[in-house]
Amino acid sequence: AAVRFRPAGEAVELGGDFYDLFEAGGGAYAALIGDVQGKGPDAAAVTALARHTLRAGAVYEQRPSGVLALLHKALREQRSDGRFCTVAHAHLRIGKGRLQVELACGGHPLPLVVHPDGNVEPVGRLGTLLGTDIEPQLYDVSVELREGDVLLLYTDGVTEVRRRRREVFGLAQLTELLGSCGALPPDAVADRVEAAVIAASEGHLRDDMAILALGPTRRG
Repeated sequence: AAVRFRPAGEAVELGGDFYDLFEAGGGAYAALIGDVQGKGPDAAAVTALARHTLRAGAVYEQRPSGVLALLHKALREQRSDGRFCTVAHAHLRIGKGRLQVELACGGHPLPLVVHPDGNVEPVGRLGTLLGTDIEPQLYDVSVELREGDVLLLYTDGVTEVRRRRREVFGLAQLTELLGSCGALPPDAVADRVEAAVIAASEGHLRDDMAILALGPTRRG
């Protein structure tokens, strides 16, 4: 697994992007990435609530959709400002040369799988935002990663790069870039995505950027 995170702007301003990767009990792991509406202390408070709730929920709830539903409930009960967030949550079980993934996306961009031959495919099913007054619709999707596959989770700071009011790096550009990353390990894929976003932004990010890449790789 590999992570890249860069806050936007030169000033120290608390943003809303977050990620996590941790043991979830029973030999499984949880990987997640999310984006809270807005910036500043209020967004940071929601980020802290989200991370705590997702970690606690993953211990006794294996379905990613169930964990996201718990976060939605916590946001509704503990926040009165209507601030919402998006999260992609994956439950991981490691096998020999493969990784079994259960994935749910609450309003978050669908993760992408990069296959060794350079084929890139979105995985998961888009669900609703978390923390709004709408009861969320969340779906679990099973994905099996084989040796050489890389699963890329990212925030919209990666795919909404604009310069002079024009999008210069979006989903199409990310997909094209990933097509040249076939058979690369997660760390190298994360490096290339980060470098491309920084280059497209001319070194000045307007939004936080978070990247989490993972997959089964050959040892030795």
